[in-house]
Amino acid sequence: MSQVDAGDSLLGHVPDIGASLPTAHAAQVERLLARRSVFPHALLISGGMARDLARLADALAVGLLCDAPQADGTACGVCAACRLLAAGNHPDLLRLRPLEADEAAGRKASSQIRIEAVRQLIGTLALSPHHGRCRVCIIDPAEAMNSATANALLKVLEEPPAGNVLLLLSRRPMRLLPTLRSRCLPIRLIDESTMVKPGDGVEPEMVAFLRDADPDPVARAPWPAQRALVDALARGEGLGVPAASRISGLTLPAALAVLSRWTHDLARVKAGGVPRFLPFRAAELARVAALADLQGILHMGKRLAEWQRHADHPLIAPLTVADILLEYRAELFPSARTAA
Repeated sequence: MSQVDAGDSLLGHVPDIGASLPTAHAAQVERLLARRSVFPHALLISGGMARDLARLADALAVGLLCDAPQADGTACGVCAACRLLAAGNHPDLLRLRPLEADEAAGRKASSQIRIEAVRQLIGTLALSPHHGRCRVCIIDPAEAMNSATANALLKVLEEPPAGNVLLLLSRRPMRLLPTLRSRCLPIRLIDESTMVKPGDGVEPEMVAFLRDADPDPVARAPWPAQRALVDALARGEGLGVPAASRISGLTLPAALAVLSRWTHDLARVKAGGVPRFLPFRAAELARVAALADLQGILHMGKRLAEWQRHADHPLIAPLTVADILLEYRAELFPSARTAA
C-alpha cells in the first residue's frame, strides 16, 4: 500500500499517568527528567520485560509533556497536558508500532512497523509541537523496523528537528542497525524476575548464544531446537540435512539465528580468534573450521544476511531450512558439492 492506513495513526496512545514503577526504574526516570533542559533527542531503552519498558517510556513521556511537573520532574497529573494525556488526546504524544489486527477491516496483525508509518512520523516531526515546547514519540518495539524502515528513520536521528524526543524500546537491541543504535543514548533496564539465576534451569550456553544476561521466556523458547541444530552443525561435512531441517520446533528465524552465529564463529576461529556466540562449542568449531573452506564460510555469511530479510515470511520452514543447509554444506565443504 502506498497510502497510510488508518491503523498507522500515531495518535491516541493513553499512558497510565498514575502507574507506579519499581524503585530502580523510578530513580532512572527522575535522573533523566532532571535533565529536562538538555534531554537527549533519542533514547534506546532496553532490558527488562516489554511491559516495564512501556511503563518507563510512558513515565518519561508524561514527565516531559506535563505543563507543571513536580519537583522531581514527574507529571503533576492535573494540568491541561496531563488531562489530554489521560484521555489519549495529547497531540504531542505519538506512538509508532506494528499494525494491530482489525477483523472489521479484514486486516491481520503485522510483526513489522510499516515504512509508510515512519514517513508519516517524519512529516509530523518536521512541524512544531502543538501544545507545548516538546513532542514525544514512542517506537515500540524498535526491532519491528526492518532495514529499509530503520534507514528511513535514520535521517531524523542524524539531524533531529528541535523539540522532538524519540523513545525507542527494544528487548533485543542488537537486532537494530548499528548506525541507529549509535545515534541514541542507551538506557538499560534489568528485570530481576527474568535474570538468570543458579538453578533456575537456564543454560549458560543459551545465555552466551543470545548474549543476554536476562533472556525472557519468548527468547528461551526456541533454544532446545536451536541447540539440536548446533549439534547437527557440529558434525561438519557429516551434517544430516533431512534430519536437521525437521528438528521439532525449529522455525526459520530460529534456524537463521543459529546459522548466522555459527558461521560468524567459524570465521573467527578459522582466522585464529575465539568464538563470540558459542564459546561452549569452541572445540567443535575448531574441528569444523579446520576442514571448512574459508571463502565458503565468508560467502555463506553474506548469503545468510540475505536470507535474514525473509526470516518473517510465511515460508514452509522445513523445506526452506533444508535448502539453506544444503547450500551451507556445499559452500563450506567442497567435496560435498560433487557428492550432492
